[in-house]
Amino acid sequence: MVKTLYLVLSGAPAPEGAPELVRALQADGYEVVCLSTPTGVRFHDTTELERLTGERVRVEYRMPGTGSPLPPADVVLAAPLTFNSTNKFADGHADNFALGLLCEMVGYGVPTIVVPHCKPQLAAHPAFQRSLDTLAAIPAVTLLYDHDAPYESRMPTWAEVLQTLRAL
Repeated sequence: MVKTLYLVLSGAPAPEGAPELVRALQADGYEVVCLSTPTGVRFHDTTELERLTGERVRVEYRMPGTGSPLPPADVVLAAPLTFNSTNKFADGHADNFALGLLCEMVGYGVPTIVVPHCKPQLAAHPAFQRSLDTLAAIPAVTLLYDHDAPYESRMPTWAEVLQTLRAL
């Protein structure tokens, strides 16, 4: 049975590339729906993501009665999530479609993996640690972040992300 995965992207670069992640997720049997913060579309190859998924990368709320609704999610993956988006998600700010969806999925109890990625200088800000603590305390959320790892290896590989998904 195919599972639907919402992939939430933000304005952080993905070292292995978001299209490579989508291919790996699809090979694992997921139907991938890509969503992005408004800034995130500048950091990812949306044309390739749309080609791979057969759907546009959703950035904005659809107006009632227009377009097609998203299929229900079995799991959500927010990777990579910027300093700003991590803090907003933890605080429940739904000021764009992607973050609003993350907040809503918590309410539904949908398993959500969050992979923050930001500069060490931003990660050192006290608000970021509070946000990580808040997210780690949410039962449906799995946080993939090693604050002590060197910046270059702080973000897990896509293989590590897939391993976490399989364990859910």
